[in-house]
Amino acid sequence: MKKIILLLSCIFVMTSMFAQTSFQELTLEKALEQAKVENKYVFVDCYTSWCGPCKMMAEKILPLKEVGEYMNGKFVCVKFDIEKGEGRTIQQKYRVSAYPTFLILDTDGNLVHVVVGGTATGDEFLAKVKIAFDENSVGKLGVEYENGNRNMDFLMRYIKALVQSCDLEKARKIAQDVLVALDEEEKCSEPYWFIYENLDLSPVGSGNMMYLLKHVEQFRKGVGVEKVDSVLGNLFAIQLEDILRGRNKNATLADVEAAGKLLDTYKLTGQQYLYDYIALIKAIKEENTDETLRLCKNIFPKMPDEKIAYLYFSPLTTLQYKWNNKQKKELVAFTKQLIDQVEMSQLKHSLKNFADFGIPHLGEN
Repeated sequence: MKKIILLLSCIFVMTSMFAQTSFQELTLEKALEQAKVENKYVFVDCYTSWCGPCKMMAEKILPLKEVGEYMNGKFVCVKFDIEKGEGRTIQQKYRVSAYPTFLILDTDGNLVHVVVGGTATGDEFLAKVKIAFDENSVGKLGVEYENGNRNMDFLMRYIKALVQSCDLEKARKIAQDVLVALDEEEKCSEPYWFIYENLDLSPVGSGNMMYLLKHVEQFRKGVGVEKVDSVLGNLFAIQLEDILRGRNKNATLADVEAAGKLLDTYKLTGQQYLYDYIALIKAIKEENTDETLRLCKNIFPKMPDEKIAYLYFSPLTTLQYKWNNKQKKELVAFTKQLIDQVEMSQLKHSLKNFADFGIPHLGEN
């Protein structure tokens, strides 16, 4: 009986080992050769020793049974520390700039597809990998582009694939070529709106973004008020949140008031929270702790966890020497209210530490 149990245990362990993604210790050249023999593609995990998402993928996602079964059947899998040895050559050749990056190569070493960043589930990861084998993969579209395909619908698909694979330089270039070929009415129409709404393609301060700001009414007519106002609101939010976070320390009270007047001119729908931002920034800059506390109680309960995580602490610490004891007690109570509200465990932990150890020391010189 013991022998049977031991045998079953061994089988279970071996099955688990074969189920997980099998990375082989091969040079890229040897991996390509083996893939050619086995009629597979090459999957390259580009990681760094300090990258948290890289470790998460290696420990939580790639060992999953369903992931391993698919990967082992389709690829010869190898991994390289991108800061060491052959990894440096791979990083330069395939322009790897974010981690983790997963490369899918054909047997000649040509890039078929790129997956950038970690995923929360195995299904999500596999969905991103499988895009390599549909007609919209960046590799297949790239071949068409090099062969001279300049059909407008094709170019739009190619731009989206390039953005997804994080080849933003090429995506911006092709997007610009597309826009140059359009007349004014076409530029402000639905088919090309994604170029303007995507901040990777049209960064803040870029020519595309300036064009949008100068032709807001035309875009509203061609694309729809809600879509256009959402993007404009996001542009204001980026600037205002940078001030709230302390990333823009040069903004003056006059700058904030000017932003409010500019916001008035656009008459955005559904963007009231931007005026709350402006009011909070003004209260902080005027060192009005009563108003800051009131606004915090009004603003932060409406926010998603992600924004609370990077916006809540800075306004309170900016006024660290201005809070009185009564206000600190209110801040502790309010912070505990947020702890009950949020779902992110790390945020709960940070808020608890702030309530227990941070807030009591506000106001102390």
